[in-house]
Amino acid sequence: MKDEKTLEPLHEATLWYYTIKDPEVTEQAIVDWLSWLQASEENTQAFEKVEQLMQLTTQAKEIDWPDDNELLDDDYDGEISVQQWRLNQRGWRKWYRIFLDFKLPAKKNLVPSFALSVMAFALFVLLSAHMPNLGESDIAVSVHETASGQHERIELDDGSVITLGAQSLISVAYSEEQRKVLLERGEAYFDVAKDPNRPFVVGSGSRTVTAVGTEFNIMRQSERVVVTVAEGKVLVEPKSKPSSVPRIIKAFKKKYGNTNTFLIAEQQLTYNDDTISEVEPANSKTVTSWREGSLQYLTEKLKFVVEDINRYSEHPIRIGDEQVGNQAYSGTVYTDRIENWLDSISQAFPIKVLSHNNGDIVLVTDTTRIKNSSVN
Repeated sequence: MKDEKTLEPLHEATLWYYTIKDPEVTEQAIVDWLSWLQASEENTQAFEKVEQLMQLTTQAKEIDWPDDNELLDDDYDGEISVQQWRLNQRGWRKWYRIFLDFKLPAKKNLVPSFALSVMAFALFVLLSAHMPNLGESDIAVSVHETASGQHERIELDDGSVITLGAQSLISVAYSEEQRKVLLERGEAYFDVAKDPNRPFVVGSGSRTVTAVGTEFNIMRQSERVVVTVAEGKVLVEPKSKPSSVPRIIKAFKKKYGNTNTFLIAEQQLTYNDDTISEVEPANSKTVTSWREGSLQYLTEKLKFVVEDINRYSEHPIRIGDEQVGNQAYSGTVYTDRIENWLDSISQAFPIKVLSHNNGDIVLVTDTTRIKNSSVN
């Protein structure tokens, strides 16, 4: 006879199996189940064994675990039963899919056709490397690039709209199954048409941002990528997902755990190749003010402010020393009055604005003003 300790995890796993399978399962029960799973590897293995045994019987069906996209599209409010809500969702998705009239987006002739072909091919290769699961169906790729101070409104055939900021470069790859965008540099605002069956995925830097239907802003700078959500919900995740974690545990961790993967309206996070920040509150109107011709900041490092301004400036602005770059700046920069901003920055901070013969502008620490202020 087997040891009682050996049977105990299997017994608990069986109870949890039927609890989670219940259509009326509560969120608290899911959280408690996750805690039990994470308590030990033995619990996780026991649950997987019970699930496999249940699937071998004719009585039990595989639990329909939600995937990442279903979690993104989760708008359950508790007013009706979970079972009825799921039925409603399935019916809505079926008719929505029939309603969709898929068309391939027209290519934008922003540069001469030969140069565009070369650029499109290069970016498609980069897009495929960044997000390899593009599917096997026909893919239409378009490339969009803006000049200094230029914005562009890109209307996609599914109803989504991309507003591309100055000195920005993106490629768009559409198929019947997927919508993929690669933001290679600059900034873009995405107003995504809702389609739960065809997620909208934006790759930038080391991560991807996935939406079903929402509005969000992505800014890619030399040292970081900043994602801000204005409406709805997005999923931010690494390019490659760990395969060692069972899919169901990973999916529910993203929704209920403290993994900082989902962003909702008025939230923001920053990442680079090595790190990702905590989710922070954000004012989306301030972040996206660039669409109306102003750049607004609240305690932002001056080096990041200058990097933004350079996409609108006629003459390059450079940070002359680390002390200047780390100054915390709060204020508004009007993209058509950058010279006025340079005048004001030299008055508000101990900074000298040096103009070189080649047109470059360099911001350096005004050591004289620092000494005088310390004496006083």
